[in-house]
Amino acid sequence: MIAKTLITFSELLDDHLKRVFNLTESIVYLQSIMNNSISQMPDNKIHIFLSNIERETAGGITSQRQALGNMQKNASPEWNLNLYVMISACFNAKQYEMALRSISTVACFLQANNHFVLQGKNAKIQVEPVNLSTSELSNLWSINGNQYYPSLFCLMRNVLIDSDEINRLDTRIRQI
Repeated sequence: MIAKTLITFSELLDDHLKRVFNLTESIVYLQSIMNNSISQMPDNKIHIFLSNIERETAGGITSQRQALGNMQKNASPEWNLNLYVMISACFNAKQYEMALRSISTVACFLQANNHFVLQGKNAKIQVEPVNLSTSELSNLWSINGNQYYPSLFCLMRNVLIDSDEINRLDTRIRQI
């Protein structure tokens, strides 16, 4: 589900940016940023990478019991996860204005499309920006071994993880 969520989001964003900037090639890539300051110049693309995963605890944990005819299945509860994602405009210094235009367009896309649905799962993923202090942002970019690029740090809510494994089947009791 994590990969499907990020792939779907990157494809939606890429389609939008290609329309806005009249591009034929993809501009959005789901990949971490290599240390561009040492190995190579920035690639003039939008990079999306996963920064953290946390469990959403607001909903609590409930047992997954469902009726299956005259049987009842018991399964492990699904996990509701939040994904922290960095969206960065990695453009070289001469293209800084394009980086700012790109990240502005990304912000407008997120504001207008603050949720998306995963096909086949009927899961509605919510996307919202997250505030980071300068220190937190510096630490995050340092962990990734890179210099700062114009970026948005976002939270994707309601990523459900469910293995659909049945732990136990019991006979349903209909009368006492």
